[in-house]
Amino acid sequence: MLPTPMLQTLLLSLGCSPAPPAPAPTASRPELAEPDVSKALAPKALVAEEPGWGAVMSVDGTWYRTGGGELAATPKGAVPLQPSGSIGPCGDVIAEATGAMIVLKAGATAPAITPAPPIQAALVERAAWRLDELLPAMDPFSPAPTSQDPSRARGVEVGSVAKARQVGGPPILVTAGHRGCAGVIAVLDAEATRVLSYDVLDQACEPLRVLPLNDLDGDGRREVAAWSRSRTALYRLDESQGKANLVRLADWTCK
Repeated sequence: MLPTPMLQTLLLSLGCSPAPPAPAPTASRPELAEPDVSKALAPKALVAEEPGWGAVMSVDGTWYRTGGGELAATPKGAVPLQPSGSIGPCGDVIAEATGAMIVLKAGATAPAITPAPPIQAALVERAAWRLDELLPAMDPFSPAPTSQDPSRARGVEVGSVAKARQVGGPPILVTAGHRGCAGVIAVLDAEATRVLSYDVLDQACEPLRVLPLNDLDGDGRREVAAWSRSRTALYRLDESQGKANLVRLADWTCK
């Protein structure tokens, strides 16, 4: 066999060049889907049941009160309830809802309710994308949503988005919505780019709206709710040590 330098000289004289060395074999790696960062890092709501709360919901046009309180919270203030004396499948029948969502504990005094400010359409659309990340995936056989309404992006119906300030921290958004019969409530950063905490609700087939963050029972901690006529859940926001985590206090279904 010729020495290597002589072999290279012979190949060049013949108009050839030596073949490049074969690359070292590498292990094949499948393409990975983009990770769902928002859901992966956001804590799901804890559950710490707290008796005494109630909700105002309706079936077939009749409104009911669960819980024994005489006052209910609305997004704009507290209102007195007017029980009719009749009992139905979802509790005491009341004369008129007047925007009521959450029934306060018996003997509670009317809390100061700060209404949430208006939200820009761009934030609503971003909120819809965040809720899409948290909800079960769309049926692959269903046609893709085509609505131009920013509150219905990705087939998610955003009920409402409420902005709230935090002491010693940046503002946050609380939003709720549903797709099919799966509902979700989420705490987002102020730009609706990141999920801070969330909870998924089953049997939520109607639009879910937010009762904005307010201290409903006067203990210095704020409560928030995801509300619909047939499905409601009440939460307290854990804001200790810079957190913004949901803690579910109670939930109700009225069918």
